Amino acid sequence: MEKFAKILQQCGKKMELSPGEVLIRQGSVSSDGVYYLERGRLGVYREEPDGPFLLAEIEPGEMVGELGATTGWLRTATVKAERESQVIHVSNDDFQRALDEAPALMAEVICMVGDRLTDADVVMVALNRSYQSAVGRVRALRSEKERLEELLRLREELANMIIHDLRNPLGVIANSVELLEHTPIVETELEYVTTVMATMKRSVLRMRRLVDTLLDIARLENESLKLSLQPLDLNALIEEVITEELPLAEHQGVTLESRLSTVLPKVMADRDVLQRVLTNLLDNALKFTPNGGQVWVEASPDAQEVQISIVDTGLGIPPEERERVFEKFTQVQGQVKLVRGLGLGLAFCRMAVEAHGGLIWVEDGPGGNGSCFAFTLPQAQARAQA
Repeated sequence: MEKFAKILQQCGKKMELSPGEVLIRQGSVSSDGVYYLERGRLGVYREEPDGPFLLAEIEPGEMVGELGATTGWLRTATVKAERESQVIHVSNDDFQRALDEAPALMAEVICMVGDRLTDADVVMVALNRSYQSAVGRVRALRSEKERLEELLRLREELANMIIHDLRNPLGVIANSVELLEHTPIVETELEYVTTVMATMKRSVLRMRRLVDTLLDIARLENESLKLSLQPLDLNALIEEVITEELPLAEHQGVTLESRLSTVLPKVMADRDVLQRVLTNLLDNALKFTPNGGQVWVEASPDAQEVQISIVDTGLGIPPEERERVFEKFTQVQGQVKLVRGLGLGLAFCRMAVEAHGGLIWVEDGPGGNGSCFAFTLPQAQARAQA
């Protein structure tokens, strides 16, 4: 980090900041450079409708603003001084010139990404330990009533921890990936950096899905999630989701395909929410289908609704577990192999489908093999005539 600071000091100038002074404003069109914090502390805030949300705190020896400087994108957060602070300001041109002329700076940037990933791992380990500790305390309770009440409280506590504690490393990793993607890389390090970026991208996607699912479940439960219903082309959306899931299917050694035999009538749905329902159901099917198996999507309309089915050749779900599988924090055991997870995806799917006025259920796959998760959605034309 000393080399990093020296390079920036050579091409930058010092700035003094007062408490509360804004350094970078969210949504600003252009970037005026990067800032290296020498003294004090900066806060990174995401402006939300209900007020600013603290994403991260920048400590001395850390840099902020590099994403906007390298990409020219809009600023994604507001940065302001938490106390009296001193920063080194490096203009866009000088920063780009430093990247081009000083390979050592690129090495320092890669090291910073590694440090941030380590921090994210620490958070994940802490979350896992907290969860294990919570489970241990619940098991120790003698009273069945107390056990259930404590379990509910601890589950909500864990959900809040995941939402708040994952946002910080998630933002750091996402920004680091985007920085690396738009920064010249030494040829000898290209393969390694590409692998690191792919790993970070997958991690970011998984964490984002987890946080989004937790938030949306909470909003669906208190009826604060407002659906943006509009006529939706199911054929196009299903093909898009399948394309996104193909890398996971290939990694699992599972064949994934669409078996839509006709152009489906449009349905009234919130596109983003329905996309996540399909993604969760396909993720679930791929997760529980062994190597060499098959997963496919099929659909059939009637006069009022369209039924969409995600079918797999996995181990199936016992009849006695088929209702419970849609409950929060449920892990199905017995015939189904255990796969680590929080048991939230199917709970979200049920709430989301029912919010659309549809139904969701699980049954045996063709010939009694595997599982078929099916759900219905009202047709747009039928909804308009109602």
